[in-house]
Amino acid sequence: MKVRNSLAQIMKKSLCEAINLDLMSRLARDIFPDYDLHERTGFPPTVPITSQLAAHHIVNDAIAENRFLHLAERLILLDREGYMGRRYPVPGLAEIVKQIRVEGYVWDENTELFMEDPRVRRTPNWGRLLDEDEFRFALLRLDVANNSRMVQTHGDSAMRGALEDLRQIVSRCVEFRAGRIWQWEGDGALAGFLFGSRVVSAVLAGMAILHELFLYDRLHNRLGEPLRIRAAVHTGTLRYYADPGKLIKQEIVQETEEIESRLTPVGSLVITPAVAPSLDRVILDRFHHIQHISDSRLLAYEVRMEGA
Repeated sequence: MKVRNSLAQIMKKSLCEAINLDLMSRLARDIFPDYDLHERTGFPPTVPITSQLAAHHIVNDAIAENRFLHLAERLILLDREGYMGRRYPVPGLAEIVKQIRVEGYVWDENTELFMEDPRVRRTPNWGRLLDEDEFRFALLRLDVANNSRMVQTHGDSAMRGALEDLRQIVSRCVEFRAGRIWQWEGDGALAGFLFGSRVVSAVLAGMAILHELFLYDRLHNRLGEPLRIRAAVHTGTLRYYADPGKLIKQEIVQETEEIESRLTPVGSLVITPAVAPSLDRVILDRFHHIQHISDSRLLAYEVRMEGA
């Protein structure tokens, strides 16, 4: 995020006026593990550091290491919740939030984090995640069924066109619900959801993809047979990496891919036991147990013609 000088100055002033040096150091260590003000300033441990100097270095370090939003988030929570039973109103906080919005970021109440405003830009890390940032994500994995056979039947050109249509459908459904596509590999995709009701958003995105594909097959598909997919939604703790190669090696991603490739019926969206508790009854009642596999805890959804 680009931090203008005026915003940096407001942040430094707010820190000095809201909290003492000890709490300022604690706040910094919450953002930067093992943060040492004396080491950062170059002063020996015997030399006292003023609050103004501490705030100056903490804010500048947050900007330099792309952690300014993290610092702003801690201040918002400090203002709302206090610390160890004591309230700490943060002067200038409204102006800080206002200027962050000007830079194209919005506050998400569910996660209590800033994310990029999708009306301004859409990037894989929501404009704020750094490598090794760890959160609970919801993951949506999908793959085209029988892709190799369909390429042989219809040819590379026709399948490329169909897969591009699918890509547009998936991107539209995922990004509408604040998700991000992290990987497109051949005929498969991996999407992540972090903000808002992330699990519900991932499930609704998967359902919407099936709905749109159902209409696509009947109105726009030129292959002469349906373009059918398998999709799965799972949730758990994940470390973010900008490199998809590092991202997909993590256990939660591999579990999701395994469920999608081995346990999901063609034309279905499957959800795991970790996902189901986050869904309300209206959505959950649309899913059913999968009969042909031993793990009956998995639930599946597919689009059916009325009366089928």
